[in-house]
Amino acid sequence: MNRRHQKNNSNMTRSAFRKRKRPFYKKKSFITIISLLVICLIGGGIYFFNNKSNDAPKVEHKASSKKTDIKLKKVTPKKKTEKKSKEQTPQSVKDETKTDEKKDDAKANAGSDDKSIKNAGSYNDLVYNSDWFTFKLSNDVKLVKDANGDPALMINYNYTNKTQSPQNPSQIQSKYMILKQDDQQLAATQATGDYSGIVDSSNKDQVQPGKSFDGALLVKVNNTDSDVIMSFLNIQTNEPIQTTQPFKLS
Repeated sequence: MNRRHQKNNSNMTRSAFRKRKRPFYKKKSFITIISLLVICLIGGGIYFFNNKSNDAPKVEHKASSKKTDIKLKKVTPKKKTEKKSKEQTPQSVKDETKTDEKKDDAKANAGSDDKSIKNAGSYNDLVYNSDWFTFKLSNDVKLVKDANGDPALMINYNYTNKTQSPQNPSQIQSKYMILKQDDQQLAATQATGDYSGIVDSSNKDQVQPGKSFDGALLVKVNNTDSDVIMSFLNIQTNEPIQTTQPFKLS
């Protein structure tokens, strides 16, 4: 028994000796201490982080649906100072909207005053005369063909402008001289050939005040057998005067 006991003591001594000879970092006590230190460091870090987060200012995110109170500053608009316009002396306005046809005719003829007209229209011996114009009809009256080849009556005349403004002889003639055949008024037509020059000039040219012009009128006739009757108008009333001028075609 003593040997066995000695043997066990010897074995225990060797085991203890080995434990003593182990490196310190392999010892259980060192590992335990290190583990505790690691746990303490982790716990301390967590505790420190939590405290730092609690100390930081909190930012609250409010829902966008919540109305934000905004104080509006009431601004009163400034009143504009109206500058009063300076009125000039009123000018009298002449009302010409009520002018009748007679006044329009007078205005078209260089503003002649109807009250001052002495000769409103007369005809004698191929002369149609008034205060505004004189037409001297020529004996050279012809039956010719117009630009379309239809029969037309051509009458030469000498026109004198007695107004104060330029006038077109064809417009004056067509306004105050009427040609009819079988009670139908004849219409102007276009000339051709040798007659086109004088007829076109009568339709386009302007005759200056106090000047005379040799022109011609050309009207289409319905037939070459019936007479053509020329009548003349009173420049004040636009009514036909009593005297007429017939032209025999046959």
